[in-house]
Amino acid sequence: MAERKAKNRRYRNSKISEYRLRRVVECFARDMTVKDTAAATKLSPQAVDAIFMRLRERMFTNGMVRFDLPDEPSAAQAIFDTKHRGVPEKSHPFYTAEFIHRVLKAQRLTGFEELSAAKPDDVKKATKLHGLRRNGIRQYVVLEKLKPTPEKPDGKIVPFSPLDFREDSVILINERAFDAHENFFRYLWGLLLRHPL
Repeated sequence: MAERKAKNRRYRNSKISEYRLRRVVECFARDMTVKDTAAATKLSPQAVDAIFMRLRERMFTNGMVRFDLPDEPSAAQAIFDTKHRGVPEKSHPFYTAEFIHRVLKAQRLTGFEELSAAKPDDVKKATKLHGLRRNGIRQYVVLEKLKPTPEKPDGKIVPFSPLDFREDSVILINERAFDAHENFFRYLWGLLLRHPL
């Protein structure tokens, strides 16, 4: 009796195994090109491109952020680098969704530590963490939440600058994920289990 092929829970009606899909998603999470992913997974560039686009669509429709983007393609154009040039206008929102999710999953979303800009010790700590880098990348996100105004009742949030901050503001600190690509992959893999391709 022939051995039954394991079902791909994350890509329904697919001819590729869940293991190979995992390899493709890992490459996508590491921001590899379609060509490089095809070479690494031994799939055709067309198959890889289709999976990449479906991943973007899943983030747009079922991701942790709900999107209400303007119709103008220029709203997404600013985020496109050389790798994304020539993308059809109808796909711009999906690429925007990808970009936003990459940024969000590069952070530890466990909440921000709040410090007072009026306290010298808090400012000293924020300044130290603001300057910490690993492999040239800042290890912490340090922001300044300004005092609420009638126009901004929740308080405007701006990047923290050790040389230019307001003493009546709140300093927000959040540690970046140690491996942003791995964090992004875990998010995508979990998303596909709930919302298969």
